[in-house]
Amino acid sequence: MKIYLGSPFFNQEQLHRVKRVEKALEENESVTKVFSPRLQQVDHLEHGSDEWREAVYNNDIKHVEWCDAIVAVHDYEDKHVDPGTAFEIGYAKAKGKFIVLYQEKDPQHEAPVNLMLSDSLDVYLQDLEKLKSYDFNKKKRIRLEKYFFDEVAEEK
Repeated sequence: MKIYLGSPFFNQEQLHRVKRVEKALEENESVTKVFSPRLQQVDHLEHGSDEWREAVYNNDIKHVEWCDAIVAVHDYEDKHVDPGTAFEIGYAKAKGKFIVLYQEKDPQHEAPVNLMLSDSLDVYLQDLEKLKSYDFNKKKRIRLEKYFFDEVAEEK
């Protein structure tokens, strides 16, 4: 299985997490190749330039289309998923890809999972060892059992 790894990597906590996930996927016997955008940063182009933006966007899109499954890291900041990772999940879903959501933070207190993500995924995991041993070829579904959503504000 070819895996696209969607994850934020904007601070040290996120960077350490994505590296742990990359390692777990590399050690997973059912995974043949992993594409991690973190490792594809087109450093020869000026960061933020139009050229850089086009290259990064097109490369990520190409690899979502290339993959058999996407592993998306939910943990970001302020109880939300990274917007880029959310886009990658949505695009992968539209392309009929198998979707795994990995989350280390507690969904009940630290990082509730939005309904549009929880109901688009095929597998929900919170244990790195389970990600490392998950058989992507069998595609056994593991749903997020209990939903913890942000409460909707009521107008008064």
